[in-house]
Amino acid sequence: MKKLKYSTVLFCLLFCFASSQTAKAYDATLSLGNLCEYVGKIQTDDSGGTNVCSFDPYLAGSLDYAVNNELILAPEIGLSFPKSGRDENISKMSFIALANAKYKFSMFHFIGGAGLFFTRISGSGGTQDLNNGNTTVSFPMPDSTVYSRNFIVNLGLGMNFNKDWSADLHTYVFNLLKSEDRAFSIAINATYHFGEF
Repeated sequence: MKKLKYSTVLFCLLFCFASSQTAKAYDATLSLGNLCEYVGKIQTDDSGGTNVCSFDPYLAGSLDYAVNNELILAPEIGLSFPKSGRDENISKMSFIALANAKYKFSMFHFIGGAGLFFTRISGSGGTQDLNNGNTTVSFPMPDSTVYSRNFIVNLGLGMNFNKDWSADLHTYVFNLLKSEDRAFSIAINATYHFGEF
């Protein structure tokens, strides 16, 4: 629990720093993309197959602050659209809050940052039988709304097509320091730049 509290405090400090008025706010963006959650970690069938990527659209917005011509602070918030899991009685939704920085070079930009990844799951209760090797095991399903929170590291690459449009590829790393628990989610999006406001 202490690790979770420390990660939350660290994220809040990073987000506040990225949102500070010491840099010039010069761009607001809106992104629409697809979120591939926990690639290779979610069982998708009774024979033990795992996920690669599914259709999970998400929407995100950021406010960019220019530190100089190359370095941009870009705090970002986003959410995925609610969807059903393997069981149609379970609804799932994700929220993302990131303190990102972008380093621009030519028409590309590197993205790095840290943040929090929230997952909201709601259901009507009951159990679900899943294959566990040679047998099946009953797993409880939520009978209310529950949230999980994870500290993530964000690494990515973006490409600017013109002053109005760009595309980004993000890799969200969960449990960076624990190899047995490490997981990755990937997001790809198209971004519209509103410019100065």
